[in-house]
Amino acid sequence: MGKSFGPGKDPDLDIVRSADASASELQRIAATRPDLFADIAAHPNAYPDLLDWLAGNPDPAVQEALARRGWTSGWQQKPVHHPAYHHGSAGPAGASPSPQGSTSPQKGSHDRRKWLLGIGAGLVLVLAVTGGFFGARFLSGSDFDRAPSQKAAFDLADVGRNAQLAQLQADDDADADQQLVRVVGPRQSVIIALHEETLQPAWMAPVPHADVKAPEADDAIDDGEGAEDDSAGDGAKSTGPKLEGTPVDCQWSADSVTCGDRSIRLKDGAVTFSPGDGANGSKSDGPSADSEDGDTDVAEVKDPATEAVPITVNDDGSLKTPSGGTYSDVSVDAEATVRMVGAGDDGPWVVSDGQAVIAVDADSVLWKSELNKKAATASGLGEPRLRPNWTIKDDVLVIADDAGVHGLAVDSGQELWRVEVELDSFTVSGDHLLVMSDGVLEVFDFTDSSDVDTVKADPGYNGGSDGGAVAQFPGADAFKNAKLSTPPSCVEFGLAYDDYYLGDGPLDPKPEHEVEFSDGEASGDDGHYSGITMEGFTTSRMGDKALTAVEFSCNGGGTYIYPSIGIYDEDLKLLDSVELWDDVEDRGNAADISGYVPKPYFNSVSPMGQYLGIDVGGIGVYGDEGCTACGKSASADILYRWDGKSFAHQDTVYHVPSGDVRTPELEQVQKFAEAVAAGDDTEAERSATPEMMSSLDDILGDGQISNPPTVRSEHFPKGVKVDYCELIQPYDDADYGGGEYFFANGKSMSYLSSQDEIRPGDTVCGVTTPQTGSGDQYYFYLLLRGTPDGSVKVYEAGRQFG
Repeated sequence: MGKSFGPGKDPDLDIVRSADASASELQRIAATRPDLFADIAAHPNAYPDLLDWLAGNPDPAVQEALARRGWTSGWQQKPVHHPAYHHGSAGPAGASPSPQGSTSPQKGSHDRRKWLLGIGAGLVLVLAVTGGFFGARFLSGSDFDRAPSQKAAFDLADVGRNAQLAQLQADDDADADQQLVRVVGPRQSVIIALHEETLQPAWMAPVPHADVKAPEADDAIDDGEGAEDDSAGDGAKSTGPKLEGTPVDCQWSADSVTCGDRSIRLKDGAVTFSPGDGANGSKSDGPSADSEDGDTDVAEVKDPATEAVPITVNDDGSLKTPSGGTYSDVSVDAEATVRMVGAGDDGPWVVSDGQAVIAVDADSVLWKSELNKKAATASGLGEPRLRPNWTIKDDVLVIADDAGVHGLAVDSGQELWRVEVELDSFTVSGDHLLVMSDGVLEVFDFTDSSDVDTVKADPGYNGGSDGGAVAQFPGADAFKNAKLSTPPSCVEFGLAYDDYYLGDGPLDPKPEHEVEFSDGEASGDDGHYSGITMEGFTTSRMGDKALTAVEFSCNGGGTYIYPSIGIYDEDLKLLDSVELWDDVEDRGNAADISGYVPKPYFNSVSPMGQYLGIDVGGIGVYGDEGCTACGKSASADILYRWDGKSFAHQDTVYHVPSGDVRTPELEQVQKFAEAVAAGDDTEAERSATPEMMSSLDDILGDGQISNPPTVRSEHFPKGVKVDYCELIQPYDDADYGGGEYFFANGKSMSYLSSQDEIRPGDTVCGVTTPQTGSGDQYYFYLLLRGTPDGSVKVYEAGRQFG
């Protein structure tokens, strides 16, 4: 990387004599190269403050260059008032002006000599120059010309050992001091906020990808093998996890990050979900393709950096200049995803197809370098669903190569600095370089540049930390041979099966649900069951606290083996548990998923700070067969958030063959029913199909009596109550209980109508009225179309006549 085409032996001289030299380059060179003052004074891009400063130099060559362009020194005549000036600043972009009325060039010259001496001491200022260029690094103190110093390192293997860092676009009013990191895993991204002082994770929040497909049903997984298979490949997946779906677009502002239909509060990472706010449009650039492996024809995200570069790619792969010509001797793969980034409106610009890096100006190639696959992956080049991580900061291209990350002078390709690291991915956020290496995220600071050109990353770095911000994980071995409080249903089912099954044992969580484990296993005394086995361990951190999610396999005997999750702190104290198969109303989590789930299994368990995400398989939906051993076509991602006492349910998104759906909130369906009952059809039609609305006043019966009943009067009388909603289970009225449909809450109805209209992922809601009461059966029900955002769309009001 960095082999250049044609630069001379003096890069500064090449820049000054180039018509494309930027104002920032001229300012930088003026600060260190007095021998080039005359050339700078003659350059058309030298801005007024810089010319004023040069006018104080007595060199005849400088004065002659200024005279030729007719320049009169403004600072010698009057004070210069400019919004870029800061009290006490000095230098080419803002030399301290003389008092009003002073015409003494000697005093101005003296002030500028003082600036020349002071610039080495690190004086910084804001540049405001012609062309609208703003030297932000002078305001922040960052220096991208030099290697950054390492400031932090922490383990993120739980988020994804080979996960990809990605840029996170900020709005104009975003808090520049907030350090946010986006880590892209196989099925979801994790947004991480770094503490401003320790640079350790302050919070994490997950964002599912769009168009993630449900995994194929696997009977072996139904037998409890899923967690073991998932955890067994810890070190085997050398190529990293495969990206599924398309990461949704995220932008952050002053107080929140918005990712599709999720809003994440910057203060504490709290997630709010907004049904109906356009989840269908939350993808980066449309849905992924329906290809089987997801490797071809996937959605390409919009990249603002690429769109801002005036270079285009011809059909044959050649590059077209801004003026319409063609760059000679270079081309890109026309079939590849081509990305571009620029140093400014006038260039230089850098182009890459994931195989080569090409730097050009308005009409010529500046330099070219090959890019191997490892560096391309680390830079995010070649993957159309991700924005690339490379960037240009203050005319320095930050990009990966096969030995780490380095900064190149964008106009010449000359390497300025290097961070040596076994690199998986990197990105630049504000003044920080973030590097992911084998599950460790290392943070480097450009505001505290190193005094050497090459910095070696240290995955064990903890300099500047008091040790209190680094979570200490006890490790799997600490759990495998310990007496632990264990998820209560797992204990009662796996170690007290007879009591649990017959209903004679304790069903409330109690302190005595403690189990003595030996090598990760525990067995009952009578030998009629397999007991409990620890299947997997996943770590995360909640502020400065270490969390471990332990997956348990709970076997009460026979073929039913259920999974449970216990969340433990660093002292092995059980904070909470999730048991999706436990239907004990006052403690279970079974209501967090619906559909037909006789034998749930976990594809993955992902604790992330205050959040716990679980990918659950084995969910049967309409269209599947209803037997226990039959294949199930749906899975679900379930999200919980720690509320200080327990993990509260936040969201469930189902992956069905046709896409992603959410069941609507019961309260929103109730609002529809009440609007119909009140005759407020304007409000009701927001949540129903036109066909449903047109049927409300249909007469029921033969209509021979006065004031005959209608769909509205019978289904939606005053006092109507939507009692329970669930994902429609597998159903066949020919052999499924004689046509009877059973809800997961224990109630039933004699049959389910409109079968030709039902799609996998649709919702059914049981409805009660003052006339029908709230017994064991529903006489009225609603059918709702499955929607990605959980918005209400009623298409049928059913009634039981039996």
